[in-house]
Amino acid sequence: MVIELWRWVQKQDMGPSPRYAFSMAFDSASRKTILFGGASINGEPLNDTWEWIDQVWTQVADTGPSPRGFHTMRYDSHRHKTILFGGYDGSIYKADTWEWDGTEWKQVADTGPSNRASPSMVYDSSKKEMLLFGGANQTDYFGDTWTLKNNAWAKVQDMGPGPLAFADMVHTGSRAVLFGGYNQIIVNHDTWDWKGSLWTQRQNMGPTIRAFHSMTYDSERNCIVMFGGYDGNIPLNDTWELTITQ
Repeated sequence: MVIELWRWVQKQDMGPSPRYAFSMAFDSASRKTILFGGASINGEPLNDTWEWIDQVWTQVADTGPSPRGFHTMRYDSHRHKTILFGGYDGSIYKADTWEWDGTEWKQVADTGPSNRASPSMVYDSSKKEMLLFGGANQTDYFGDTWTLKNNAWAKVQDMGPGPLAFADMVHTGSRAVLFGGYNQIIVNHDTWDWKGSLWTQRQNMGPTIRAFHSMTYDSERNCIVMFGGYDGNIPLNDTWELTITQ
């Protein structure tokens, strides 16, 4: 009989200042977690970069992307770069793309998806490209799908889940799965599947409507794990797993 022991341990209270709407990505080559930006307690946008390694935070850059929150950031395991796109600085929605090589930031594209915050983005290791969906700015919610490969964005689809922001998306190695989100009118609970060329809506039995939730892929157990979110009225604290069988 195997007994599982679960324990949260606070490791550090020194490091980045209090904030929200930041992004983190794990650099599997250097074994470091990278954190960028966000908004401070009083809502001021931030643009500091930090690394978490050996249970210590170290600030590694204060130049690069301009201050912002609600951006998206993922690690490109083929090129060993952390990619950042978009965001919001309190007055301007962003459309710039940056990469972090472990030492410095470099802007790699300023054409591609229009200015927006809170899109969903994952790295497709099988095709060696980033996949980005949706997001919103001051006037529009978006339902377009883009890929980023060799520092060039390409629009690949505008049919699928429809305009959404604050959804979450994971990649399993063979497909991307997107759930939930908000389109300025309703919060939804749709599940969508992307296998490299088009979106397919899957069954909508399961979690209730929500946005602002988080999902991750458990490669050991071959399932997607989701926690929490907001249904338009109350915060949620339920945990769900999605297992995909061939």
